[in-house]
Amino acid sequence: MKGLACVPLALLLSASSFLCATGDNTRPLSVHARGIMLSGKVSEDGKQFIADDDNRWTIANADAIKGLEDRYVILKCRMDVDKRTIRVLSAEDPSEAKHTAHLGDAAFRR
Repeated sequence: MKGLACVPLALLLSASSFLCATGDNTRPLSVHARGIMLSGKVSEDGKQFIADDDNRWTIANADAIKGLEDRYVILKCRMDVDKRTIRVLSAEDPSEAKHTAHLGDAAFRR
């Protein structure tokens, strides 16, 4: 019975060491170098981001989303899980996205 109790603890410790490991000894792996895409709503003051999964993130560079306050957006950002902050690389308002038709698509073939 004691052996079964040690298994979840071992898994927890290995998972936490993976998140805290460093790839190049300068930043933790939890900070994504290329950036990831998140969708959700920007707070009214523009300083927080509420993702679709209801996680709240503090925006480190709030000036990058100026004019998108209180809107649903898609962000490309770098996240720091330990500090619960994101650095916005680009922001897109899906309601303003322009859709174009490509005549070579299968929908246009006969």
